Amino acid sequence: MKTLLALLALLTILPSAGHGQQQGWFHYDPSVSRIQGNLIQVTKYGKPTYGSEPETDEKVEVPILVLPTPIRVRTNPERRDALEPMTNVSFVQLIFPDDPAGNLKKYLDQTIVVSGTLALGRRGGHFTDVVMTVKVVNPTGKPL
Repeated sequence: MKTLLALLALLTILPSAGHGQQQGWFHYDPSVSRIQGNLIQVTKYGKPTYGSEPETDEKVEVPILVLPTPIRVRTNPERRDALEPMTNVSFVQLIFPDDPAGNLKKYLDQTIVVSGTLALGRRGGHFTDVVMTVKVVNPTGKPL
């Protein structure tokens, strides 16, 4: 009985191997990252004032990846520019430069794996703290 209790206590303390995204750090551009989550689309206010004047602002559909476990992102240690590290990131806006027509709708409400570069969400069209410029949707293999 003591062995069973000790084993259960040990399993509670050890990190889960099934959640690869919560281990370690992801890095900002130019490093390529792979993350997994559920793709949703939300409506946000866009140009010119991004919600300050809703009656004149355009409405934009924004693809957001909802992560099953939060991630941490920081500057690659080999780079000199120190971007602000972000922790507890649960939502990542996805930017599809090669898909301006928005063909991503076939992936909505599905769990997908995306590969691309991460950046701080600093521009007017960025609606989450961290954004990803997507290179590939559903790459084979597990996320790092």
